[in-house]
This record gives sequence, C-alpha cells and structure tokens, in this order.
Amino acid sequence: MIYLDNAATTKMYEQLVDVYKEYGCDKFFNPSSLYKKSLEIALDIRKAKAELLKFFGSGADEIIFTGSATESNNLAIRGAIKKNSKLVISAGEHPSVYNTAMALKNSGVECEIIPLQKNGLIDEQKLYDYVSNNKDVGLVSVIHVSNETGAINNIKELARNIKKINPSVLFHSDGVQAFAKIDVKDLGVDLYSFSAHKIKGPKGIGALYIKKGVRLNPIITGGGQENNLRGGTENVASIIAFSKVAKLFSQDYDYNKMLTYKTIFLDILKAKVNDIIVTIGDNYNTVPHIISLIVPGIKGETLLHILESKDILIGLGSACSSNAKTNRVLNSLGYSSKMTQSSIRISFSPDNTLEQIKTAAQILASVILEFRK
Repeated sequence: MIYLDNAATTKMYEQLVDVYKEYGCDKFFNPSSLYKKSLEIALDIRKAKAELLKFFGSGADEIIFTGSATESNNLAIRGAIKKNSKLVISAGEHPSVYNTAMALKNSGVECEIIPLQKNGLIDEQKLYDYVSNNKDVGLVSVIHVSNETGAINNIKELARNIKKINPSVLFHSDGVQAFAKIDVKDLGVDLYSFSAHKIKGPKGIGALYIKKGVRLNPIITGGGQENNLRGGTENVASIIAFSKVAKLFSQDYDYNKMLTYKTIFLDILKAKVNDIIVTIGDNYNTVPHIISLIVPGIKGETLLHILESKDILIGLGSACSSNAKTNRVLNSLGYSSKMTQSSIRISFSPDNTLEQIKTAAQILASVILEFRK
C-alpha cells in the first residue's frame, strides 16, 4: 500500500506502544490523587508540557491538553470570545474553526470572514482594515498552514500587526498542519492549537498553547484538571506519547526531502497530463508535504476509489468535511463547485519513499488517461 493522505492522519510510531503499556499498566495512577505515585504522574505531565513548550520558545506559558485539535480550537474560540466582542476568521479555516464561528454567529456573536487571495493566504490588508475600523474585535483566528492547499500564512507578521492596531485583540492560530514541520517559535500568538495524530502520534489527544496572562473560560467543566480549563481525568499515556512524538517527528521531517517528493510527483504527472491544475501555483509559499490538485473532467471521489483499487490511498481535502458536496476553501479561491468536485489532495510523510512517490504519480497519470479514453 502507498499511503498519501498524511494530512488526514499518520501512522503512529511503533515505539509509542511501549508508552501505553508503561502508563496504562504500570504507571496507571490518577494524577489528581495525593499519594506519591500519583504525584509522580502529575510531574510527568508537567514535564510533557515543558517539552512541547520548547517548540514555542518559552517555558513561562501554558499548554492545555485536550481530546483533539477540534476541541483545542473550540476552547480557544469559545473560551476567548466575550459578550459583545467580534470574532474575525479567514475564509480558509478548518471546519473546526469555521463551523464553531458559524455556531457562535447563530447565537448572536458578530463574525467577520476575511477572504483569501489567489495565493491561498488571507487578504492581510482587508484583515487590518477591519480590525482598525472595529474597536470591539475580541479575537482573530487565522490558520497557519492550510489543510486543503498547504498555503502558509505569515502568522508572526499577522499577529504583530494586529497587536499594533489593537493590543487588546487576542490572536489564535490553528497550527495542526504546521506544528513540528515548520518553525512555530516566537510567533507572538496568544493561542495556538495542534494535534498528535498529524505527526505520527496517537489519535484522541490535542493541545492548546496559551500565552502567559491570557484568560479563557472553560468549555468542559469538571474536577478542575488542566488549570480548571479542561475537566476530566487526563489521558496520561497519550500526553506522554505526544511529548515524545513531537521531538521524533520534527527530527524525521526533512523539508528538502518533502520538497523533492513534491517536485518529482508533479513533474511526472504534468509530463503525461498537461491540464492538471495545481490549486496553489508553484510560485507561492506552501508546505511541500501537501499538494492540492484539480483534474478537469473527473470527479475526485472517482479517482480516489480507482486508486484505492490499485492500493494507493489519497484524500479529497479535509477528512472532517468528506461528505461535503463542494470544497469551501477552494471555492473561496475562485474555483467553481464543479471544479472543486474534481479536486484531490496528495500529502506525504517521512514514511514515504521516493520510489512510492514515483510509482503513485505514474499510476495516477495512467488512471487519468485511461479514464478519459
């Protein structure tokens, strides 16, 4: 099998199984209990947070563990937005941000959606203009790396300029496709969401970076765990695994290697199929491990299933929106609904080999040409 849907999820490192055995069978104690063995587990959790905070360049801030990046995004947005304050997001957000914003809008929160440019990035000037003209903006949320196209927003610059316009505005970024792949140090954000299963870690564990001094309201109340922001007994084994996997993946993720994969894949494909559309062109700033394509005249779902029959797995975009009739993010870039139905997403990981990339590109090209006959 050639697996090329790594933006949806990744294969977990096998050595993490040992972590589950250790913290599920041997160190199984509840970290909220007061005896010594439990206090040791609580200390392990604090050490895990410290390891993850290294990625952000600070040990003074906070990490809150959640059940997923979707929960982290919900905690950031619902926890930060105050009564009578406005929420601003980009048109390129993941469903866990976009749909949360729409739910808040339906409950009376004013929400502004800033459009994307052709390069897949948020229209910075329209964002700055809106925040300048609306003093009651409470939170701005802009995705770091698009899960659909791979476009990289300059979060450091965006956060800095928003703070210049209005220092009281909180800035959040969904960093799921960026964390441990590109630099997230000293971004200047107040809140940053990320997840383990996108970096060869376990499913069911996410995290939210919270800058020191930022106050959130909890969305899950309970026994006061996670600084009273996320009630419920901690998923200790997954937390420990998360802290270990972040370091492992950041070492294994070779940017130049991924770029070579992307270049070779597209060169082989374009040499045989000359009307392939790369939704974000080569001249724009994108991560190398995500390729968004439109194959005119063939539905993406059709290609997915034909390739599946040949033991090649690809994606259609966000797995969280797999049942959608169109692609909201690609629509925002100006592609029609008919065209977006012909879109596919190829995404690599350190597990992939150059031979797999070449084989997959050749088979995809052959499938397209055969189908068109």
